[in-house]
Amino acid sequence: MFDNENILTLSKSNGFIKRLRKVRPIPLIEAVLFSNEDPSKVSLNDIAMYLNFKFGIKLTRQAIKKRFNKNATIFLKQLLEGLLHSNLEDKVPSFTQSCFERIIIKDSTCNQLPDHFKSVYPGSGGSGSKSAVRIQFEYDLKNLKVLELSVSSFNHQDLHNAKETIAEIDKNDLVLRDMGYVSLEVLKLIDAAEAWYISRLKPNMTKICDTATGKLLDFSKIEQYMRKNNLSLLEKEVLIGEEKYKTRLVIELIPDQVKAERIRKAEKNAKKKNRQISKQRKAKFGLNLFLTNCSPNMISACELRRIYGIRWQIEMIFKAWKQNIPFHKIKKMSIDRYEFLLYSKLIIIILQWKFYQIMDIISYTKRRRRVSPLKIYKAFRLIKEKFIDIMRGNKGSTRETINRLLDACNFYMLHDDRKGRINWRSAQII
Repeated sequence: MFDNENILTLSKSNGFIKRLRKVRPIPLIEAVLFSNEDPSKVSLNDIAMYLNFKFGIKLTRQAIKKRFNKNATIFLKQLLEGLLHSNLEDKVPSFTQSCFERIIIKDSTCNQLPDHFKSVYPGSGGSGSKSAVRIQFEYDLKNLKVLELSVSSFNHQDLHNAKETIAEIDKNDLVLRDMGYVSLEVLKLIDAAEAWYISRLKPNMTKICDTATGKLLDFSKIEQYMRKNNLSLLEKEVLIGEEKYKTRLVIELIPDQVKAERIRKAEKNAKKKNRQISKQRKAKFGLNLFLTNCSPNMISACELRRIYGIRWQIEMIFKAWKQNIPFHKIKKMSIDRYEFLLYSKLIIIILQWKFYQIMDIISYTKRRRRVSPLKIYKAFRLIKEKFIDIMRGNKGSTRETINRLLDACNFYMLHDDRKGRINWRSAQII
């Protein structure tokens, strides 16, 4: 992907490079990413010095500033797209024998931006941030493919994204989604695609009837019944909404202290808005509620809870990215320069993600152990010079980097299997 000829062809095709100048695309990306130990504080002067010391290129800060423009952003988007669809190896074996074609997890992370970005990346408004960006990440756990890595404004909510990307869901996919992506319309569309879903129940889905009795569920009574009979899980076939959409509801009882903390936070928020919390909603705070169109024969209630827990791992991925390639910290700059910085960071994140995939596959195949995303991204930071070589088109560095990581993997980068912790291995039961 980082072959010099490919890069030049791509940069010329979108107008980023019109003729060969002093600065080619990769040196500029490299300088933006690595000219300062803290990428959030990189200055034009830092970039100019890096280009001078590393490549012998002398440019003024003003000349560098002009390189950040719309064509540069288009080039980086195309480079990122090509990287997402490329493989470091021809064959990446699946680690699960699941009956599902794909196991899809998805979430978004949001970052506040300087207020002057609000015309391009509007925030929540009101007392919230005036400008913020939302990054969507979708990953096929079974086939180890990134399906989406997109950038939008904060007010482009997860539910909008779910509706826009529904056509990408195929027959026999298993879709694991947080409640922010869920509506009755989305669930019905997944069903219509002959795919499967596991999702949290949204609080605003209030008309939920027991299929057997036709009566509205009383979650207060359900919680009392489960606590009285010491039941951790319960399931019902239910009808949702005016359309009476039939689906399966799995109810998990949570500890009293967790419920109390949920109520405390909700009451604090309600007080700000001068609202009251209903008895039914308080009862729901004592329960985890999951919806699925998978039958009990496919996935039992106990397995369903563990499988849904896999979706939480995407939060660990975001944490690994932010700790080691902090794209969430931004100083004041022009919008074109910010987008160049953001997409450059996403490119290095996905390049390193490819290496993480290979390490994880090899480790699980040979030793039945998974690699920790947090630990391996810390290792990437320690060998950043190898990724610089790869970006410069040094093909030998790819194999050398894999071997170096494999040598250290067993000692420093394996996922710690702890009691009660849900991890990638849970996918083996699907």
